[in-house]
Amino acid sequence: MFEVIIYLFESYMQIEETMEVDAKEITDELLEEGFQRSDISKALAWLDHLANLHEQDVESRVQPAKHTSHRIYSHLEQQRLNSACQGYISYLEHADILDSYTRETVIDCAMLLEMNELVLHDLKWLILMVLYNDPSSEDQFLQLESMLMDFEDGLIH
Repeated sequence: MFEVIIYLFESYMQIEETMEVDAKEITDELLEEGFQRSDISKALAWLDHLANLHEQDVESRVQPAKHTSHRIYSHLEQQRLNSACQGYISYLEHADILDSYTRETVIDCAMLLEMNELVLHDLKWLILMVLYNDPSSEDQFLQLESMLMDFEDGLIH
């Protein structure tokens, strides 16, 4: 399922928001690419869930965390998000790329994936998707995208 989500993100990220994309056309395209119908359905439901999370009013979002607060992961969350993933999420919070709302959205979306453990590389993609789909996180998306592209190109600053 996650491979389908990544494929869709890479393929449709450049499409303007005003352009309508037909689910049947996408499903047909993905079937032609060799993806399984069940994975396609689950991926589209996951993306729909992500889109619905961002349609909430800004005021109804999670209250900002205090500087002294800490996120405690449940046992199931710890199984899905290993210590490297948890550390990366914390790092992005301290770098002001994630706030408490986007952090919780990332964790929520990670828990909905059918994966026993999310590796750090996949978590980075997931975070990019969460930020990309949140209209209030455009600057954070660009900052993270730049960080990841610089790292892949061998530039660390």
